[in-house]
Amino acid sequence: MDGIDLAPDAVRRARSEGADAAEAYAITFTSRSVYIEDNVPKVAEDRSETGLGVRAAKAKRVAFSATTLASPADVRSAVAAAMAGLKHVPEDPDFSGLPTEAGKGEVSGAWDGPTAAMEVAGLLEAAMTFTDAVTESKATSVPKAIFRIQGYALRIANSNDVLANHRGTLVFAYLTAKCGSKGKFGEGILKAMNTSIRAIDFAHLGATAARRAAANLKARAFKGKLPGIAVLDPLDLGEAFLTTVGSAVNGEDVHKGRSPWAGKVGQEIASAGVTIRDRPRMPGGLASGVADDEGNATRDRTLVEAGTLKGFFADRKHAALIGVPAGNGYRRAVATVEGAYTRPAETEPSNLVVEPGRKSLDALLAEVDSGVYVEKFAAPEVNPFSGSFAMEVRNATLIKKGQLADHVKVALLTGNFYDGLKNVVGVGRELTPTHAFLTAPGCAYVPPMAFDGFELVGQG
Repeated sequence: MDGIDLAPDAVRRARSEGADAAEAYAITFTSRSVYIEDNVPKVAEDRSETGLGVRAAKAKRVAFSATTLASPADVRSAVAAAMAGLKHVPEDPDFSGLPTEAGKGEVSGAWDGPTAAMEVAGLLEAAMTFTDAVTESKATSVPKAIFRIQGYALRIANSNDVLANHRGTLVFAYLTAKCGSKGKFGEGILKAMNTSIRAIDFAHLGATAARRAAANLKARAFKGKLPGIAVLDPLDLGEAFLTTVGSAVNGEDVHKGRSPWAGKVGQEIASAGVTIRDRPRMPGGLASGVADDEGNATRDRTLVEAGTLKGFFADRKHAALIGVPAGNGYRRAVATVEGAYTRPAETEPSNLVVEPGRKSLDALLAEVDSGVYVEKFAAPEVNPFSGSFAMEVRNATLIKKGQLADHVKVALLTGNFYDGLKNVVGVGRELTPTHAFLTAPGCAYVPPMAFDGFELVGQG
């Protein structure tokens, strides 16, 4: 018997032991990974794991427990732990029950058979393709990189006869390149994510990482201040979107008064060229699925349309509190599903998509008279409540009269992201997926974008 087939048994057992309601989330996955250290690829992992999370409710008390799952005995221990927990947890006055309607079917492209079947040898080949592209110049090397494939299947069952299933594949790569010698080095850092390894061009990524490293080596410390247009690369920009917009439209944050957009539905909160949707049914989406991780049926929804706030998303609990449809209760992440069963679902976006424009990156840059193009920050950290930031640039190039000019470093890009959304002056056409933290749910698909009003601040 597949371990996830035991989910309904966990629900029945919890009910027989006195729970008014019960939910079981079971996930099984395989994980294969290869890492590179100083140009040498090595096998890091080739393993499988199955886990179970059980939520039991009695009146207004709700308890959760989790365990790795190898046999029916593990089901019994997980249920017993959840039932014992009910005696110690406080009442949750906002608990309103479990989902009653599950999503059915499958989103195309969430699962890729050849990717799921790929052995470690295939990952080693991808690693060598990347490394060969980086080291085409003898001055450039790969200090470290990781390549990982996961294939997974999950099942959610609850005492309302909900039974939801999902399967998917995830490919994640963290890639670095180093250029230089004699104690002076430049770095290039990239990430790549997809549901299919065949969709990732590792040779192109290697060339890009090497180019960034070489440019970073030549970069000079920026002096003074430069107000103007900032064009931001999608990878780090996507993280900023998840931190800010992902919080502003999060139903839990709205309910608790933490969202800066609470009470602003129907108001303009961004430029007219900005449309943002949550798309759990996007074909090939890293976080796609017809059901979320509580079993709720998912639905694509428009959050911001042409700059106007249209609504919020929420899990089952907070949807009832703020009056929106449920469908955004997640625990699985998109960089790794490891540990998903160890925590209950929470309100998170699925595929948070900024609708692309029609311009290429080159066209966006060509429209900038004075500004900066930032490909990589040290850390794309933005305050989710105020929107303020001061992010150190790692790979950045000044823009002068539509042309890329000097590479710069030792500088901060400063501003306010929520204000920046009201001053978007260009939206690119190529969407790139990214995530916020390794095990955090939520994925963003954003294009390169140009913002007015940010400032580059250097030394002196």
